[in-house]
Amino acid sequence: MAEHWSEKILTDWGVGGGAPEREAVRVFERVRDIPFGQMGSRDPAEVYRRNKGTCSGKNLLLRELLQRIGLQARDMICLQRWKDITWFPDDTYGLVRFPDELVRMLQETEIVDFHNYVELRVGERWVTLDATIDPPLRRLGFHTTERWDGRSSMPLCFAGSHKVWSCGDDGLARKAELTARLPDESRAARKRFLVRLTAWIDDLRERGEL
Repeated sequence: MAEHWSEKILTDWGVGGGAPEREAVRVFERVRDIPFGQMGSRDPAEVYRRNKGTCSGKNLLLRELLQRIGLQARDMICLQRWKDITWFPDDTYGLVRFPDELVRMLQETEIVDFHNYVELRVGERWVTLDATIDPPLRRLGFHTTERWDGRSSMPLCFAGSHKVWSCGDDGLARKAELTARLPDESRAARKRFLVRLTAWIDDLRERGEL
């Protein structure tokens, strides 16, 4: 039987054979450190191959690898409003320093999105994981978890609302379904914002500012 693509990734990363808690931390950190950005695909194998991805592809990759090392993990989605990225209920998060163009877009339009993340079974509990944001983006005010203990929930990289969907292994299909329900104007605004957001970040990386 041919080796599954996820097994090849674990072999490449040297993951496997250790205590589940420690291996989960290693998998999370490797996926988290993949640069955040759009590359035309949400396929988790492509995220690894091209070393780039957004919340969907990176967290689907995380879930797949956690399952491959024998842990229970599932795809999750929450409703997200991009304007909320500048407000959080505690001091874990700072303000994202968006350029003026993106600020204007957020001021003029309610931009709604659906954020993918992961839940991992630890004992009798499900804990929240989110590998969306790579550490260099902290310089812009984005949040990511730098030190995870392998057993506790972490804050989401983006502020989510109370609207949450558990998707099993079907996070991509569920996200497509939810996005398709948005009004045409909302879908168009979301797409414009994401294109400009990721282009801004890509430009900063190319200039060596991240």
